[in-house]
Amino acid sequence: MLSSKNIFKFLILVQVLILFSVYYIEYVMNIYACKLCKYQRLPFFFNIVLLSFLILNKNRFFYFVYVLCISLVINISIAFYHVGIEHEFFTENQVCISKQAPTNEKDLLNQLINKQKGCKEVKFKLFKLSLSELNLIANIVFLLICVHIIRYEKK
Repeated sequence: MLSSKNIFKFLILVQVLILFSVYYIEYVMNIYACKLCKYQRLPFFFNIVLLSFLILNKNRFFYFVYVLCISLVINISIAFYHVGIEHEFFTENQVCISKQAPTNEKDLLNQLINKQKGCKEVKFKLFKLSLSELNLIANIVFLLICVHIIRYEKK
């Protein structure tokens, strides 16, 4: 059986890879993210710090795991809201509009012609899923892993 420390190391690795991938998609592939997409990244940084504490500090194990679960629930909520906007379950608001400054005349012309479409228009898909849907699935899996660890460690 895998130890909880090894599972936490794996979760750190996965979350770092997710953040690396998202920044690669945004800055290298030039697919700009809305503000809500950027808000979804914040819990990942927090989770990496929490998972590091979990690996290093065994004394407050359950405290950090419960805080990690709360962070995952918050990220699931943000991702669910974003997916809901993409599928038009919720109405789009100002949070979804990306305000990227044009770097030259061509970018300015493209912005004026295309207008900002916000979260409804998914600009990048992987395995026929938007990044918000993948984030939702990943965080649900992370939460299930954490709940399983809590159940296993209490015994």
